[in-house]
Amino acid sequence: MAKIISQVSFADYSEVEILGDLERLQLALEGLEDETLMKRLEARRGNGRNDYPVRVLWNLLIALKVFGHRTVASFRRELWRNSQLRKICGLDDFGRKKHLVPPARVFTKFMKLLAGEQEEIDKMFVALTMELSELLPSFGKTLAGDGKFLDSYAKRAAKEQNPKAGNRAEHDAKWAVKEYHYTDKNGKPQVKKEYHHGFKANIICDTKTELPMAFNVLAANCDEKKAMMDLLAKMPCQIISRAEYLLLDKGYDSTPMIQAIKSAGVKPIIDIRNCWQDGETTRQYKDTSMVYDYQGNVYFADNKGHLHKMNYEGYDSQKKCLRYSYKRKIYKLYISYDERVFLPVARDSYKFARLYKGRTSVERLNGRLDRDYMFEDHCIRGLKKMKLMVSLTLLTMNAMALGKIKRGTAEHLAALTRLPPTG
Repeated sequence: MAKIISQVSFADYSEVEILGDLERLQLALEGLEDETLMKRLEARRGNGRNDYPVRVLWNLLIALKVFGHRTVASFRRELWRNSQLRKICGLDDFGRKKHLVPPARVFTKFMKLLAGEQEEIDKMFVALTMELSELLPSFGKTLAGDGKFLDSYAKRAAKEQNPKAGNRAEHDAKWAVKEYHYTDKNGKPQVKKEYHHGFKANIICDTKTELPMAFNVLAANCDEKKAMMDLLAKMPCQIISRAEYLLLDKGYDSTPMIQAIKSAGVKPIIDIRNCWQDGETTRQYKDTSMVYDYQGNVYFADNKGHLHKMNYEGYDSQKKCLRYSYKRKIYKLYISYDERVFLPVARDSYKFARLYKGRTSVERLNGRLDRDYMFEDHCIRGLKKMKLMVSLTLLTMNAMALGKIKRGTAEHLAALTRLPPTG
């Protein structure tokens, strides 16, 4: 952490209960290894006025995320009334400066300075993730991925630029349409369209701790499959080599996606869409008596054309085939025959159903971004700033978890990243 923190005692349990977010801030600052970033920011700032050092402003931004404030204005009000928060962040109540709490313009300038160090912040996130993987044996074994729209609420940029508009208009946001396909009560297929204007965060998290492991932030109209494949390809080999499964919803169902996951040495657990044409219900597997449907259920067709559900007997990793039985006879079904339907974990197995339930972990993480960290109703403009704020949020989550582990406990890490209830 930035080495300017005045420590507040948390020895007494009742004091911890009273302080609440202050302890979570201490954990985050203890978990951050930010000395390289601080030196880079100090070098870029030069020898000008230093009423509010970069180390103080960095701690204040981390505190803004931990306390879950929507705007700098609301956070500044928190600083005015909370002397312990000012002390932890390094603000000197008795210093000779005009403002006890930094003005809004100071935060704005610092965030612009910080946005120029996005690459270093990304390195910090990777380093945090790798340290967590060293301390938690099961961290990253089962992964879940999803995309999350970050709608923009700023005024859209006009076709002709207005120099007086400044940064009030949104120039980077793009339109995207998400379709939901369903069947109504009359059995007719229906499509519901959902429109978004803004950006999209693509996230991979650990299903057990619900902590982020990789992410990117792009315009809302990005190809989510390509974005997820890029995330997977850029994950450090020390982390991806630990992973056994990657859980995704049916929006990522495609043969290239499945091949990319298997190429990384990970087993895909992906829900499937019905892409069969002309009302097909089953297909024959090669020139055999086995048939299957698009959901991966495998049947044995007897001489009379009756279908009998076959029993799944496991996966042969050497021959890369699924093993099924009927009347005590074993049949092999090679997954290369239809890679979308036949996964290394059979779709009709109990194991697939049990693993896929873990995908809700990334949905809960996305929910915390919306509810606790105010991305559902934000005032962030521009792709560069959006990526910075998402990065700081996910970095803070992992830093709090690491700080807690360093204090000797690795339990309830997911709960740590939620804001305490109010009232």
